[in-house]
Amino acid sequence: MENTRRYAIITLLLLLAVLTYILPSIYRGGEQARSENPSLGYVEYVEVTVLIDNHPDSSLRSPWGISLYVETSNRTILFDAGPDPEALKLNAEKLGIDLSSIDLVVISHEHGDHIQGLRYLAEVNRGLRVYVPNGMSESCKGWIRGLGFDLVEVEETTVISEGVAIVGELYGPPYEQALAVNVKGLGLIVLVGCSHPGVDRLVAKAKEDLKSQPYAVIGGFHLSGASSDKIREVVENLVELGLKKVYPIHCSGEKFRSYLKENYPEVYGEGRVGFKILFN
Repeated sequence: MENTRRYAIITLLLLLAVLTYILPSIYRGGEQARSENPSLGYVEYVEVTVLIDNHPDSSLRSPWGISLYVETSNRTILFDAGPDPEALKLNAEKLGIDLSSIDLVVISHEHGDHIQGLRYLAEVNRGLRVYVPNGMSESCKGWIRGLGFDLVEVEETTVISEGVAIVGELYGPPYEQALAVNVKGLGLIVLVGCSHPGVDRLVAKAKEDLKSQPYAVIGGFHLSGASSDKIREVVENLVELGLKKVYPIHCSGEKFRSYLKENYPEVYGEGRVGFKILFN
């Protein structure tokens, strides 16, 4: 009798342990990203097109936000989706980009000027895989799932394709991740959304986690209104990281753009909606 009771107690404890492990993932309802390749590898080229940016071009819409179309030798990716589904649709059409055929989406963080364009994408590419930070709010994750996407949560830096990796989340707030593409002979091309945790921190994490030298960074740096000392500090950090090109768009701020252009003209890169950059 005593043995039977002991066996029942042990069985119950084991069951509770198993449930403790699996229930959080069931509750989240989201797949956890795992590296598809054990090492980063490289691609022959990457072309980045600025689909949405609040720095205007006469023929394209330029609402406050960011969306970058990324084409490599083996993947097409949308990095962030901007704030306006109609602007995303019209700009993609004018630039000759078919978003119904892209392979995947990476969302940097949950703010509306980076995700609302997903509503257009849901119309033309429902079921698409969308990678989001693990720390994204449950309400935002639920909204993305509700659009019909296959949501994948990312916590650690994860290789998702040959030469392509998601740089694991850092806390800003909010939680934010980046995208890195390793181009043969150049190094990492790092794409950032708003860089709430710091663009220099995100690039440094990409360099450390992926054991590769960063070559360029493009995106929003969240430095509008930053002090001159802060801007100087970030620029110096990026240069010390070995970056050859820096493309400040979206929320980077005119002071940052001016300081970088004046002090490091060889590093400064222009960027605005409709701009295309080929790295090869």
